[in-house]
Amino acid sequence: PVIAILTKFDDLIAQVYDISLDYNTNRENAETERKKLEASLFNYKSPPKAGVYVEDMHNNNGKHQEQVKVLIEKTAESLDDLSLKMLFVSIQQNNLELCLEYAVK
Repeated sequence: PVIAILTKFDDLIAQVYDISLDYNTNRENAETERKKLEASLFNYKSPPKAGVYVEDMHNNNGKHQEQVKVLIEKTAESLDDLSLKMLFVSIQQNNLELCLEYAVK
C-alpha cells in the first residue's frame, strides 16, 4: 500500500501566512489548503491508503517521536494482509503500544 508522507506542513503555514491575522487563523488557513491538497491526492484512481503530515522535522525540539508513531500506526492500519501486518508489527519491537494494539485485534 501507498502512504502519502507530506513533509514541510510548517512551510505551507508560512506560505499562507498573513501578518494581519493571528496564529490560529493562519493555522486554519493552512488546514484549508491541506484539505484541498488531500482532496486532490485522494481522488486518484488508486489513492494512497493513508496520509501523514509532518512538520518541524528540521527542529531538534520538534515532535519527531509523535509523528513517527503516527506514521507507524498508519502503516499498520494500511496493511490488509494479516501475514504482512503481523510481520510489520513483529519488527516494531520497540513500539510496545502498537504490538499490544494489533495483538488484541
